[in-house]
Amino acid sequence: MADTNKFMNNKKISDVTLDSLITEYLNNTSDIKDLDGISERYDTINRTLLLNDIDEASSDAIAHLIRMWNMADKDIPIEERTPIKLFIDSNGGNLTGALMIADTITMSKTPVYTINMGTAYSGGLLVFITGHKRYAYPSSSFLFHEGSTTLGAIDAGKFKNYAGYYNNLIDRMKNYIIKNTKVDEELYKEKSRDDFWFFTDEAIELGFCDEVLKELI
Repeated sequence: MADTNKFMNNKKISDVTLDSLITEYLNNTSDIKDLDGISERYDTINRTLLLNDIDEASSDAIAHLIRMWNMADKDIPIEERTPIKLFIDSNGGNLTGALMIADTITMSKTPVYTINMGTAYSGGLLVFITGHKRYAYPSSSFLFHEGSTTLGAIDAGKFKNYAGYYNNLIDRMKNYIIKNTKVDEELYKEKSRDDFWFFTDEAIELGFCDEVLKELI
């Protein structure tokens, strides 16, 4: 376990800067051993998260950090809280994990800004649209569909039970999309049976995205 006192050197989080982290790394005065360690520490201090492909580990970590920052902000008025920035470059992945992140963002009182910096596909799109503010790079791309699943050998009864469960997951994803975008039931039915790909300009028109970024945030 990292020696927190050694790393922070009894400093407040507000005193930690990128320069100070690099200095600690170069002087070997902390447990930071590589440049990725600098980036990870700096991102955590600045409430910045990155979502790639969604699995159990990534969804647990992101949900945990959002809850942690909400607990840290409990005595701060919502309008005065520092937003959490969730950068997304995701091909999707585990749908239950995506739903957990989406639920956590929806329940978060501390604002969560989602930023599509490359791809927001499938479950990644689901997470993206739940941001309290939603941004995208000019050439970012998006995909929504009804998902896919692969099953090995399974008996008919278990398959029937799983099919009912999976249909419930798809309905939950559909409800999120209809609630958080301009997509209605008719358009969803038309587009969701096949892969529906689009870029930032159409994401704005369809209500998936609030703003195209013109500079880094």
